[in-house]
Amino acid sequence: MLEYVKWRGDLSLNVAPMNEIDLLIFTQLSYLHFCDVLGSQGAPLRAAARLVEAIPREPGNVQIVTDRHTLLAAVAESERFGNLTVSHCEDLFDPARAMQFAAVTFGLPDGSHVVAFRGTDATVVGWKENFNMSFACPVPSQSEAVRYLNDVAAATVGPLRLCGHSKGGNLALYSATGCTTEVRERITHIDLFDAPGLDNATLATEGYRSVLPKVSAYVPQTSIIGQLMGVPEHYTVVHSTVTGMGQHNTFTWALNGPRFDTLPALDNTSKLIKATMDDFLIDSTPEKRQLLVQTLFDVLGAANTHTFGEMADRWTDTAGALWDAVWKLDGATLKAVLSIVGSLASSGADSAKKFIAAYRDQSAGGNLAGVKNNVGYIGSDVTTTASGKEPANENGVTETADKTISEVRTEKASHSDSNGTTKTTLTSGNSASNGTNGTNAVSGLASAGMESLRKLIATFRDDSTQNKS
Repeated sequence: MLEYVKWRGDLSLNVAPMNEIDLLIFTQLSYLHFCDVLGSQGAPLRAAARLVEAIPREPGNVQIVTDRHTLLAAVAESERFGNLTVSHCEDLFDPARAMQFAAVTFGLPDGSHVVAFRGTDATVVGWKENFNMSFACPVPSQSEAVRYLNDVAAATVGPLRLCGHSKGGNLALYSATGCTTEVRERITHIDLFDAPGLDNATLATEGYRSVLPKVSAYVPQTSIIGQLMGVPEHYTVVHSTVTGMGQHNTFTWALNGPRFDTLPALDNTSKLIKATMDDFLIDSTPEKRQLLVQTLFDVLGAANTHTFGEMADRWTDTAGALWDAVWKLDGATLKAVLSIVGSLASSGADSAKKFIAAYRDQSAGGNLAGVKNNVGYIGSDVTTTASGKEPANENGVTETADKTISEVRTEKASHSDSNGTTKTTLTSGNSASNGTNGTNAVSGLASAGMESLRKLIATFRDDSTQNKS
């Protein structure tokens, strides 16, 4: 992005129309604390940037925060962005409601406005709200997003373009589905950058169906966050220069002039994780997911820290508190949570077996290209290029989307017992239903869980671009 601003920054939006890279830049600017310096007032971006740089920087990954402020300095001095108006800044944080919401609006020279929703910040509360999306809709920030969009529309005239990265993209899309009809008609585009999807009930609404043709979704090749829940069927795969969760950091996305450097498909890791999470959402009830999330964050709350960065930096001090919290769980809750985790692990194992079987079968047939481009159950490559066209397979036929929930349920039914119960079992060697074996099994799982938790917290601190939908 920084190289793009150096190359294109001398051209105003009147000369070179706005493109996908400009929208990505707006999503990154939404993470900066304009609200702390502007309040409800508006100001040119160049002036607002000087005020932001005069206050302490927001918490989070040091490199990402530095990159974001370097980007701010570059755009503020550019002809392309410097004179744009920053207004309608909001930043709401409510631990009691498990809510973290922020958004900002940019006024463009042609009288239109870009509404940019912030993704998840570094706070534990912000991440809890993300997890809550697995069993509840709307979560508080989604309701605030609808209210914010309606308020901005009432205070402005002309076209509206919505954008967001990670949870910010989820909020942009949800606000478009839930706003008034009059506001929805003013929305021209909705740009999502590695954003998690919406729940099935929202996907079935007329509001969602009406705005879907306006959506452009972008994900990196190993997208994880951007494949969760009900995401748009078509998306552009962008080449990231790093691996794993680090690809959620959009500063790692490669550009090709005023466009992204694209790839033909998601990689197999992304597909496997998506299949696992889809299976888990099918197999588990909202109540079970709520128990898992509530228990996880009750344990994390024992650390008495505000951000994951604080938790990771003080791990030797906080690990003991987390361990105590785990063992203070009542037996029924601990058993239920372990069962849910077992179901998730089973879903991952099932997906992996199907993935390996697809690879084996296609390899035996000499179709190694097919292994890369179509992994059977996990789903074919539903991507678009920058031109917006779906790729075709080697026979010139456009690939189909992932299997529907009903198709997956039908497949699962064939693996049920005579009572219709799907066999999903968590085992740990010999039976651990009582006695010493049971205690050792739970202790071993808890120890492994603590180590996984430490790594998870470190990931939220180091790999998430918003320390991500």
